[in-house]
Amino acid sequence: MSGPKVVRIVTREEILDICHGMLARVDAALAEWTRIGERNDCIDDAALAAARARRAELAELIAADRFMDLQKQAPIEEAFLRDDVQVRLAKVAAEQAAARSRNRREREAAASLLRALRAGGEALDANLERGLERGDAAALAEGFRVLAARTAAPAASRALADRLRLDGPPASFADWLASRPAVDTDPAVARIDARIAELAPLVDGPAVADWTARLDEAADAEPARRSLLLDGLDVATGRALTEARARAAAVLDLGLLAAEMRAADLDAVALAAGVEDLGTEAIAARVAEGRAALDAHRRALSSAARRTAVLEGLAGLGYEVTEGMRTTWVEEGRLVVRSATRPDYGVEVSAAGERMQMRPVAFDAGGVGPDPSRDRDAETIWCGDVSALQAGLGDAGGGLVIERALSVGATPLKRIAVEALPDAGAAVEVPALRGRTLR
Repeated sequence: MSGPKVVRIVTREEILDICHGMLARVDAALAEWTRIGERNDCIDDAALAAARARRAELAELIAADRFMDLQKQAPIEEAFLRDDVQVRLAKVAAEQAAARSRNRREREAAASLLRALRAGGEALDANLERGLERGDAAALAEGFRVLAARTAAPAASRALADRLRLDGPPASFADWLASRPAVDTDPAVARIDARIAELAPLVDGPAVADWTARLDEAADAEPARRSLLLDGLDVATGRALTEARARAAAVLDLGLLAAEMRAADLDAVALAAGVEDLGTEAIAARVAEGRAALDAHRRALSSAARRTAVLEGLAGLGYEVTEGMRTTWVEEGRLVVRSATRPDYGVEVSAAGERMQMRPVAFDAGGVGPDPSRDRDAETIWCGDVSALQAGLGDAGGGLVIERALSVGATPLKRIAVEALPDAGAAVEVPALRGRTLR
């Protein structure tokens, strides 16, 4: 397939820019994972060391020119860090909800203990009563000591004392609490409790305190009122959690994009400015604007790098490449380069995005050009030049992929009119295209 070709070119510079951007995103995700994990005490030294080791391995892939491996593994690591922190936060939230459930049960036990003490008919210390009403741990322990002292007296409560002592060491408050009938936890209370714990690191403190107080009120309310209060809390906390998750994800997206932009030497200060005052939609809009700016920057750099790589490759293959050709290529969208060894033949290159069309051409001066019988040889030579160009780009860390090609003789060789053809061995002039010289 030695005729006109459509090729896709990727340069080493373009690949490195993408890889460094991906590594910067991993760095930003790792920093956020560490910050959240340490703030919530849900990562240990071993997990942190493992995460840093994985990041170092990614950097080593770039150093070893294993760019494809980096482009596969970096997004996986970024996704892992994003998901893992959510798993760890969910575990913390579950533990906090369980602790509040225990506290709630202790408050119920304190109320039961207070009723038992009052039923004895003896006066209670006012401070003890207030402490039991609040469910204070110190008041619980003191109340149990009072109850144990009463049951130990030789009176009608001897049987109760015997049951408490069981001919062994004195029972503790924990033993007494464990012996109390278990109170079934309302699934709605447990669900909302866990949701509030998950919301705690995502929203401001007053909102969490308000929801917690309302949940405590609902848990202690009469059944009819409890259902009404829980339904309202369920809706409010569910909506708040959905919004908080979406905003947290948008903020993280913005932070990762900012890191990627800095890796590309773009200013990302304005991108993250005042983000704490923005809503989710506004943050998402900033992400879209930043991504568009980064993509445009990369397209411009990649186009310049591809043009440079092709011109350097053609120069190395013996084609006449002169100063100013890059500018001409940009302005006109195509370029014609003459072969130094075969001055009546050359190559035309035109570009559209990542793809380029390359085709051998012949030059005519005043309607006179090379014998058409030589065109097949010119196409065959051009095929070898493309293979050499492909190998050179590969050796430099880039690549050239032929996406479409016509066979030799499938289409007549394009002829370009020039003012004059140079004599073999004479100084070669750059061919003119549409009446202008490509310099």
